[in-house]
Amino acid sequence: MQLSSDEAKNSENNFYISLQCNDFPIDNSPCRANACFVCVCLRGYADIEIDLRSYHFAQNDIIEVFPGQILGFNVKSEDFTIAYFTFSNQMMDDVLYRLPAEFIGLLKETVMYQLPEIERKEIIADSFISINKVFADLSNICRREMILNLLHNFYLNLYSKVVLNKKINSNKRQRKRKKELQDEFFRLIKEHTVIREVSFFAEKLCITPKYLSIVTKETTGSSAKDLIDKFAITELKLRLKSTSTPLKGIAEQLNYPCEAYLCKYFKKHTGITPSHYRSASR
Repeated sequence: MQLSSDEAKNSENNFYISLQCNDFPIDNSPCRANACFVCVCLRGYADIEIDLRSYHFAQNDIIEVFPGQILGFNVKSEDFTIAYFTFSNQMMDDVLYRLPAEFIGLLKETVMYQLPEIERKEIIADSFISINKVFADLSNICRREMILNLLHNFYLNLYSKVVLNKKINSNKRQRKRKKELQDEFFRLIKEHTVIREVSFFAEKLCITPKYLSIVTKETTGSSAKDLIDKFAITELKLRLKSTSTPLKGIAEQLNYPCEAYLCKYFKKHTGITPSHYRSASR
């Protein structure tokens, strides 16, 4: 998670919290998260994307993002308001120790949950406000350790609400083969960033390209090729914004036939050239 510049300046001990914010705290969209991020929607809604998947993020929803995941922010309502906290990759082991590995995997796979309003209010009161009180007390010599403990307790509480009450386990038991194929397809796309042929991924999944497209159309509304192209364009945008590598070099890194092909491919899907996108993002 890349904090906006103002928040980055105010962030201490690799941690930052806000009890009321009207925008997502990222400088650019899309961005690859380099920190943990927990966000609760207090009012309004926003359409977001996490690792290619689209979410309608609305009141009482909570999302968790982990380092390496790709976050995109599209539209929002005028009254969109969130509470959030973010902590660095370096703090993650201290915060998430002793939590079952399968639970962390579950959070990474199912990034958004809808909470009953009463539980959302409890989380804000018991976790966010408590953490913010300690964070604001600069004179507290145990400030960092107390924040770590409160964050750990937050995840333990979330574990209780999400796993032990079987909300997620119930959904997991109902998961169909098509959903499993979709999840594995997304994983493969992220792993093989230089490959953009449907046939390659279908072979990895031991199904036909046609069936793969049928699955993705039913589960996401998009064809397999559209999803592959969408991720490829996102990867290009990230590299154009975060590096000064010449277009020829990026084409070689991502296995495009040549610079001209990359430019044509990018313009076809975005309406602008890579050079124009890069200059506009600086």
